[in-house]
Amino acid sequence: MWLFVSGGFLSIVAHRHQPDDLLVRARHPDHIQAVFPNAQVVFMRAADYPYRSVLPREVVQQAVGEYLLSMPYDNFKNSIDDDEYHDVCLDVWRTMWAYGNRYGNGGV
Repeated sequence: MWLFVSGGFLSIVAHRHQPDDLLVRARHPDHIQAVFPNAQVVFMRAADYPYRSVLPREVVQQAVGEYLLSMPYDNFKNSIDDDEYHDVCLDVWRTMWAYGNRYGNGGV
């Protein structure tokens, strides 16, 4: 799954060989630790997501749940401090708006 939070963008998938763990991946060095501050992050230069961490499913579930329970904002894009990341999220928003508009839900 893709997870966009104020502190970064993550790709979280099942670990291929460790069924109790998830592979949390990022393209920015700080994005994993924005959600998982104690995670050990490894760098794999040739990977599509070069920053990676293997975490137990329960750790991921707890951290994402805590994020949801403490979410203070009512506008995601406005909660992003990193200007470059904000612009990337705005591009994603525009793309998904165009996608949804094809199905008649293009209201503002």
